[in-house]
Amino acid sequence: MELDDTYQNVNDFSPDQLRGDKRKREDLKSEHGVRAAEPVRGKRSSLVIYILLGLSILLSVVILSVAVVFFTQMFSEMKASVANFKMEFSQIKINITGLTEETRSSFAELRTEISQLKENLYCFQCPDQWSRFEQNCYYFSSSETTWDEAQKSCTSMDANLLVINSAEEQVYLQGNLNDNHWIGLSDSVEEGNWSWVDGTDYASNVKFWESGQPNSNGDEGCVVAAANAAWHDWPCSSRHSSICKKPVQCYFP
Repeated sequence: MELDDTYQNVNDFSPDQLRGDKRKREDLKSEHGVRAAEPVRGKRSSLVIYILLGLSILLSVVILSVAVVFFTQMFSEMKASVANFKMEFSQIKINITGLTEETRSSFAELRTEISQLKENLYCFQCPDQWSRFEQNCYYFSSSETTWDEAQKSCTSMDANLLVINSAEEQVYLQGNLNDNHWIGLSDSVEEGNWSWVDGTDYASNVKFWESGQPNSNGDEGCVVAAANAAWHDWPCSSRHSSICKKPVQCYFP
């Protein structure tokens, strides 16, 4: 009775139901297989990551080592370059020192030769009525003339009105004057622009103006040396004595 009931229950299932059950069992097996394969795949992925990480670390170490070697070599080359530069600089200093000593020696020899040449120079005496101070001749004229006339008179004797170039020359004049004498200084070309007859620069040359001089109001454009040799500006048309000056003539015998 029970067996018949069992067969009866079996017969109650249709072929479609039986096939569906079969598919469910197969799907369960496939799902079980997939779930079983997932841990294996996870293990393989982790292994690949570890391998790649290890390779990256190894590559980084290699690169760092190469960089250290490169910079060490470069630093050594820089040290060598600095050492070579110091050696070359020292050699240049030695050469310059030697050159300086040679130059000093050459200048010393040149000065000696110049001194010898001066000793061998033969210089004419100043002409009659001319006096000599150092390497110049001076003519103190007693004739009273205008400034232009005095300059022309000096020119006729291959000289110029006196140009004072040093304090020593000024002292020399102080011992030889007793009244006003024209000297070769004027501003007749341009008011206030004083100039020497031989082109000597007025601004940089010595000056021996009397206190309060020059005090020209436009009509005193020429200069005299007074009895004390101090300078005064006077009208160029006034008449005074004059002083001519020219260098001593020298030659090699």
